[in-house]
Amino acid sequence: MILENLIKVINSLETKNPKQKVFELIKGKHVEVEEINLKGDNNEEVTYLRFYIKNSRKRTIEVLGRLGSIQLSNSIGLVSDADGAIVSLTVLMEILNLYENGFDIPVNVTVITNLSTNARLIPHQPFYFMIPLIGLEEAMKYEVDKNSDTLISIDSTKGNKTAKFKDFAITHVVKEGYILRVVDEIIDIYTRVTGHEPYFVPLTTGDLTPLSFNVYHISTLISPWMYTNAAVLGVATVSTYPIPGYVTGVMDITMLEHASRFIVELIKYLDNERLIYYDNELKELKEKIGESNLMRFHSGGIS
Repeated sequence: MILENLIKVINSLETKNPKQKVFELIKGKHVEVEEINLKGDNNEEVTYLRFYIKNSRKRTIEVLGRLGSIQLSNSIGLVSDADGAIVSLTVLMEILNLYENGFDIPVNVTVITNLSTNARLIPHQPFYFMIPLIGLEEAMKYEVDKNSDTLISIDSTKGNKTAKFKDFAITHVVKEGYILRVVDEIIDIYTRVTGHEPYFVPLTTGDLTPLSFNVYHISTLISPWMYTNAAVLGVATVSTYPIPGYVTGVMDITMLEHASRFIVELIKYLDNERLIYYDNELKELKEKIGESNLMRFHSGGIS
């Protein structure tokens, strides 16, 4: 049951040694783990975990839990920014349970997230952004699996005045510098899981630019597009009023469960043929307009 896995993940992360607790969760399960330890500000450790569920499939889907950190050194418990780690690890546990119960997973799945317990705060309106202690651009090099053709990016997107909903929201697809219409089947999955109309994060051209640009970014939800050739779909945990990423006590269990279940259902849907965008529309745009000027900011991640 996905709610049970969600509670297990939250209890594991809200500890003084979350990495150890996560390893205990997956002990003996059908998954390969890669641990990446980096040094950030003040020589503090930044920890990424990569989980690989390989099923001899040609296609790989990445589930990326984006965040600055799950905790802060001056706080007690999980901060709002931890949502990306919570949802991505819940998806991991649910996929592993399906595998153990004999179900055939139609794709290879890579889950990547950050388990750091401190972050850097940088200026942003209306609240400071939390980013990893190694910096956002450096972090994304480790957050992207270049073997994937579809990347589901999960990020807490509450510190704004525009994406204001009572449940999680999704984006349209970003690929090769273009914002592409998400396929209808994904909207169907969204409404089936949540029981309500689809909520979309309103993206602007500024959201596709590096964070160093002096333009507004609603979050760094779809920033990984600059480090991958994969189609990127954003899954944003949101709120009805602006909430900073660095506060505790704002966890929305229903929204986290919905977001996790949506991603699991999306992974089931993505067999070897299905895409999350309309490829004919991308081809039409490239034929009529050419390569997006935003591709000048595109670079490669670390495989």
